[in-house]
Amino acid sequence: MTEMSRTLQIISIQHELAMHIGLDLNLDKMLQLFLDRAKKRLSLRRAVVFKEAPRAGKENDLLCYPYDHRSDEVNDWLVEQVYQFNQLDMMTFCHKKGQSFFYLFKIPHFGAISFERRIQPIDDIVLHALLPLFERLAVSCQACLEHQKLVDEIKNRKAIEEQLRRQTYQDVLTGLPNRKMLSINLQSLLINVQQRGQFGAVFFIDLDRFKLINDTSGHSVGDELLINITSQLKTCIRRDDTLARVGGDEFILLLSNIGSDEQSAVTRATKVADKMLDITRESIELSHCSVYTSFSIGIALFPSPELSANLTIGEQAKHLIKHADVAMYKIKHTSRNGYMFYRQELQVMSAFRSSVEQRLHIALREQLFSLYFQPLVDVDGKVVAAEALIRWHDETLGWVGPQDFIPVAEESGLIVDIGLWVLRHTCELIAQNRDWFDRGKLRYISVNISPRQFSQAHFVEQILAVIDEYNISHSYLLLEITEGVAMENITTAISIMNALAAHNLHFMLDDFGSGYSSLSYLHKLPLKSVKIDRSFVAKIDQSADNQVIVEAIIYISRHFSLECVVEGVETLEERAYFSDKGVAAIQGFHFFKPQPESAFVALINAIH
Repeated sequence: MTEMSRTLQIISIQHELAMHIGLDLNLDKMLQLFLDRAKKRLSLRRAVVFKEAPRAGKENDLLCYPYDHRSDEVNDWLVEQVYQFNQLDMMTFCHKKGQSFFYLFKIPHFGAISFERRIQPIDDIVLHALLPLFERLAVSCQACLEHQKLVDEIKNRKAIEEQLRRQTYQDVLTGLPNRKMLSINLQSLLINVQQRGQFGAVFFIDLDRFKLINDTSGHSVGDELLINITSQLKTCIRRDDTLARVGGDEFILLLSNIGSDEQSAVTRATKVADKMLDITRESIELSHCSVYTSFSIGIALFPSPELSANLTIGEQAKHLIKHADVAMYKIKHTSRNGYMFYRQELQVMSAFRSSVEQRLHIALREQLFSLYFQPLVDVDGKVVAAEALIRWHDETLGWVGPQDFIPVAEESGLIVDIGLWVLRHTCELIAQNRDWFDRGKLRYISVNISPRQFSQAHFVEQILAVIDEYNISHSYLLLEITEGVAMENITTAISIMNALAAHNLHFMLDDFGSGYSSLSYLHKLPLKSVKIDRSFVAKIDQSADNQVIVEAIIYISRHFSLECVVEGVETLEERAYFSDKGVAAIQGFHFFKPQPESAFVALINAIH
């Protein structure tokens, strides 16, 4: 080969390899293209790039390309040679091992490259011509690394932006849109409604008794229930409808295009609401337990005459949600497990509810409540016990009935402090009049325990602390709970009741027969008494069905050795019906209305 031909060949090799540097911004692909061309052009058995990495002990921790650099005697030897070579102040080095020649070249500020050629070595002139290529390869490697760093930064930034978007517009637990996203969707929906002339609806959905489940069964059960409910609610709606979670146990649903007139919109909304109520007709099966719950649903249709044309779209959206909330509140505190469409008069009731909550805070702080007591009598009309009942007269609102302020207090959490106030003042009255009980004038005074009170973490300790503060016998007090409280979480209820029963403090099951209880659990509850719900007592002398139910309850009570108390007796005929039924006590306006404390004290003191 002539000198000219040799020179042209070296230039060709140098040019060809140079053209295969930097063909891709992905480091792996770029190196693979270069190595493949080098192996073919230089007749190499193998070509490997090693990237510098910290060395730990004797581990072969150099990163190599390609990645199929398996560990064996030759490869391990080569890695060791590369490591030692990186410590030397030279740009190239050659080792002969067996029939192979191993050439090591430095890639400045990146690592090293190894060429393996069998039998015949690479010409020194070619080796010298290759050296400038590795400087160019180093620049390309750094460019790839910088590019990858930029790509990673962009990817991380997008991931953070997506996370922020989810945190801003999405509920973390259920993955549903949150209140902010709901507001955006509702405003968009209102604009479309104005343009298309179609009706839509806002559903405000509240999960009944969720806090009780959460407090008694734990937050993990509550979270699982919410996820389960979310999944089932989605089956009731269309793909384009918006279901959002806006509170702990509150959801809002937006329905669009449900009719061109109000009647068809009502029909469509009613079908959706009925499907939702079907979800809770049976128990909800969770991982480790079953729970019973229900929905209270308020529905507001739009467009609506209550939404003034002067309001902005944002203001209209807020008003619609408020309307649905008002309707939900009404159904929740009327019957639960149902739905109600918003109407104008509900707004007045909502304003009253808001006033009640504001004034309740003042009443609790300034102790503006009063206790009334309604005596219970035996079948002969002799007073044997009493029930403590809270009453409230507000200087602004006047007399506010328990049916109006107790639900508000329960929802706001004030009921816990109000319940303690009732308990403390009842204990104080008992302490001042111990002779009533010592002389047999009264057997006990009962106080009502609210669901929220009963579910407090330290309920047992609180009750015992208040009673012991007044140093009274525990048997002088009886605690009344409703069936709903007892049956919400039967295991927890039994545990709490047993803990207090161990201190001779017993329970009466109020409103028995009103729909929650299961007779299979009744014998497990450590009860002393049951109180037949007043709905079965009204006009019982005229209702054969109610007579069958009441007599069955009396029989069951006797079977389980429970005292049976009847409430709501208001007529002579009702009294006469129970005169020979063997009940422990009767309560009702026919005998006594609830009396102020002073009148009640005078009444009991007058008993001989």
